Amino acid sequence: MMLTLKHTILLLTLGCSAAAQAGSTDGLHLAAIAGKTALPYADSVKQLLADNAAHMISCGDYALSLASLSTTDLPRQLTSELALAAVRDKAKHKKLGKILTGFRSETLKRGFDAVLTYEVQGTQLRLYGISGADDVKVVVSSLPLSDASDQKKFNFAACKALASLPVLAAP
Repeated sequence: MMLTLKHTILLLTLGCSAAAQAGSTDGLHLAAIAGKTALPYADSVKQLLADNAAHMISCGDYALSLASLSTTDLPRQLTSELALAAVRDKAKHKKLGKILTGFRSETLKRGFDAVLTYEVQGTQLRLYGISGADDVKVVVSSLPLSDASDQKKFNFAACKALASLPVLAAP
C-alpha cells in the first residue's frame, strides 16, 4: 500500500511527539551552585524558581520549564569547583553528569537533569547550564554585573543558559 503525503506527515508527527515525551514532562530538576565569586547572587537563583512558577520565564524561542531547583541538600561531591571545571573539561563533565543523574533523595526520586553554576568574570556574571548528559554542550549566558541585581534581567540570562537543556528520562 502506498502512503500518501498526508499519511507520511501524520506518522512523522506522531513519531516526533512520542520522542518528545521520552523524558519527564514536568520540567528540569535542577541543582544550582555558585562559584566563590558569585555568592552574592544566590538569592537571585532562589527567586528564579518562584518567578518561573508565577509566570513562565521565556527567552527568545525558548520558555524555561523548571520542576525543581535545589541549592541545598546537594550531593556532597557536587562542588562549585567541579561544576566550573566541567564547563571546559569533558572528563569533569562526565563525572558531574554521573553525580547529577545518580543522586536520590526523599524529594528527588530520579536525580538531577542539570546544574546551573555561575561565577563572576571581570564585569560579567557568567551562568552555565550543564546537562547531566555528557554529550550535551554546556550553554553559557553572560550578564553585566550592573544588571545582575535586576531579577528580570537575571531570569532572562538564566533562561538562556537553561531552557534548551533536555529533561532526562528516568533511569
